[in-house]
Amino acid sequence: MHRSRVWIVSRLRSLTIKPDIMKLLIILSIEEYTDDVRKILSRQKVPIYSETNVHGFKTEEYQPDISNWFAKEDHGVYSTLFFSIQDEGCVQRVLKEVKEYNKQTGAEKQNPLHAYSLSVEESV
Repeated sequence: MHRSRVWIVSRLRSLTIKPDIMKLLIILSIEEYTDDVRKILSRQKVPIYSETNVHGFKTEEYQPDISNWFAKEDHGVYSTLFFSIQDEGCVQRVLKEVKEYNKQTGAEKQNPLHAYSLSVEESV
């Protein structure tokens, strides 16, 4: 095969459209920030998501990885859990805005929005 044809074939193979990488987006917010999360999802054009109410508790006095996650003792705190499966670009935009939201509102010190991105390995 001629060199230019080999180059063209290899170039076409590298341009093959790859399926979008899908991610599970999870956001946990205290009840007071629920509307703000809905606005973030709308601004970032998340077309479909689910939300559910959560009543969270801590079970130990010292938990450094989740020190500001839920209220202390028996009182608990009302929160909202959002989740959606979206393409990687959409999820990255949401995570970026959540990070900015926490900085701008001061929420990162008291009750930050918690956002996670998990790979979707397979779906049926």
